[in-house]
Amino acid sequence: MKNLDLSKFLFLPLLCAGLTANAQDNSLTTDKPTNTAIALVAIPANTSPVMGEKNLSEQKSALKNAAFADGSASTFSIGLEPEVLLPLGNFKNSSSVGVGINLKGLYHLSETGAVTGTVGYNYFVAKEDVAFKYSGIPIKVGYMAKLGDMFFIEPQVGFYSLRASDDDDNSATSTNLLLAAKVGLNIGEKSHLGIGYNYIKVTGGSYAFAGLSYLFTF
Repeated sequence: MKNLDLSKFLFLPLLCAGLTANAQDNSLTTDKPTNTAIALVAIPANTSPVMGEKNLSEQKSALKNAAFADGSASTFSIGLEPEVLLPLGNFKNSSSVGVGINLKGLYHLSETGAVTGTVGYNYFVAKEDVAFKYSGIPIKVGYMAKLGDMFFIEPQVGFYSLRASDDDDNSATSTNLLLAAKVGLNIGEKSHLGIGYNYIKVTGGSYAFAGLSYLFTF
């Protein structure tokens, strides 16, 4: 009997074992997740930075509305309101134009409404053939209501201290009922451009004048 070469028979099992071990190493390396895959999975494909900012803005707006609803966010602001005044009716026979300045406080009850309080000073330029010149101090309370984002309306009631004087410093002062209303535009959050009408009830008649005003608050 010829001698058998056992090395050939031992080579085949060793080759199979080597192939099996290599396949297992490749499988473990392929299945192991990388940092890049984790990073990509952590950010959803449908997420947009713009949508995220929009949702944040909506949440802030909802929280603000809820705060106003329970009164916890009611705030107070103060502003200055210069005016150009135009006498109407019989008043325009005595004066052609006037100017005014108001100090105004606003107590915001909600995003769309505020209680207002106003104290000011008006001066009317007398016409050449008129011996008296007029000035006044209006004291008013009102309610400013926003009509959407652009417009507002503000009815007011109060008193008007009307003073008439001549060139010799002779003067007379009377305090009278004042009814007023204003409509206008909201310019941003802190500024308002308005057109107003003022009616002063005096003994034996009345005075009236219109006004173009610009309110800016602090």
